[in-house]
Amino acid sequence: MSVLEQINPATLTIDVNVRAEANLDKAFLSSIKEHGVIQPVVAHRIEDGTVHVLYGQRRTLAAVENNLDTIPVYVVDSLTEAERLAKQIVENDQRRELTDNDRAEAFHQLSLLGVSATQIARKTGARKATVDAALKVRSDDTATAFLAAGMTLDMAAVIEEFAGDTDAIEKLEAAAKQAPQSFDHTAQRIRDDRKREAAGAAAKAEAEAAGLAIIEDSAFTHYDYKGPIADITDLRTKTGERLTVEDANAAYVRWTYSGLATAYVNTDWKAAGFVKPGAPRAGKMTEEEKAERRTVIENNKAWDAAEVVRIEFVKGLLKGKTPPKNALRFIAQAMASHSNTVAKGLNDESDFSAELLTGKTTETRFGGNRELVKIASRPTARHETNVLAMVLAGFEKGTYRQSWRDGGASTKFYLTQLATWGYNLSDVERLITHPAPKVAPEAAPEEAPAPEVTPEDVAEDGASGADTEQADPEDADTADEAEAFEEIRTTEEEMIAEEFATAE
Repeated sequence: MSVLEQINPATLTIDVNVRAEANLDKAFLSSIKEHGVIQPVVAHRIEDGTVHVLYGQRRTLAAVENNLDTIPVYVVDSLTEAERLAKQIVENDQRRELTDNDRAEAFHQLSLLGVSATQIARKTGARKATVDAALKVRSDDTATAFLAAGMTLDMAAVIEEFAGDTDAIEKLEAAAKQAPQSFDHTAQRIRDDRKREAAGAAAKAEAEAAGLAIIEDSAFTHYDYKGPIADITDLRTKTGERLTVEDANAAYVRWTYSGLATAYVNTDWKAAGFVKPGAPRAGKMTEEEKAERRTVIENNKAWDAAEVVRIEFVKGLLKGKTPPKNALRFIAQAMASHSNTVAKGLNDESDFSAELLTGKTTETRFGGNRELVKIASRPTARHETNVLAMVLAGFEKGTYRQSWRDGGASTKFYLTQLATWGYNLSDVERLITHPAPKVAPEAAPEEAPAPEVTPEDVAEDGASGADTEQADPEDADTADEAEAFEEIRTTEEEMIAEEFATAE
């Protein structure tokens, strides 16, 4: 039951409100001054006779500010505190959108009253994931402070994820202030670095448990051929037999193209009676070459992080009720200009297409595409979105860790379209979409005649030439470029190991 009364706004009591601030802007105050309070405030009267406002905090405060004598008030039966807050959230969102900070505070108040996250979501109409994120943020003082300072709830939830990690939080804060579009990429890079550090620590602990010393000095990667430290794969017994792990007395943990690897070494192979056959390794790299390799390593890590963020964006894109703008045009252009990439998505990536559509990883046994068939056969199937997923799957799976260096036209086409749809390109992805202009090479001086190779030279080097892996001709425009690329690959693993050891 409710009764409409005219009450002096100065006598009304305003309880805890979900808004952090009332935000009485000039336009709102002017409207109340000119027209008064048109829509009645909702309140209830308690036992001592005071009237407590349930809905209408801003109207009440504006009336007090303008010294209005009375305002219309619906006096209703008392509601429970939890119901009041829940209804207030809905009302405020309908009239003037709450800030993330307001909403998180309201959810926090409800949780303190014993209301579960599921019940809060049901009462307020919020997604449970949003409620969970808000409650996590409110459980951490640092994340709460960032939220109150204007960070979005999603950003503050990431701050909470890295609670206690001062370095990570500083990086995230800088990204939020200086380049908010790169915030997700920064967060994913930090996650990847954490995984790498944890994997490296676990590998070292395993080696130490086996009684091996840990080589921390990155100089091992570029050790002198005649130096005391050597990988057991480069050593032999005096009778020419290969060594085993039992012959190692130390281990060196490094990162390679295939992931984390442990090199088993002997720290004084001459004293142990081993020999090292074969040609000596090449000398150390120049500082310029080292700098170039560091760039390669940094960009490889950045690409790994960007890949995670990019795939999550595509999944979110495909969840929309309607396909993104100009999706059919993109599909048609892809089929016309990048048919091989589209065919890859249709023929080879059905499981990944299903993952993009459902958000769940699927793996069809013995080939086939049963999960994708189910999705496409549903009565409510979104056919244009499903086709788009298959095409995007081909483009995404056509990228790889070195795409930033030689991504080609198809990757540029793919990333450019994602950016058009709202994806925030990371710096490493922009190397493909916005490449630096090429500088014309200077004319090379006339080559001197190649020196004659003598039998003594062959004996000193151990071989007249080194075996090199053949480059895929599709990965380079010319044979010379392919050979240069292989030289980069040959030395990059050494630089990865050096960088990893330096980071330690």
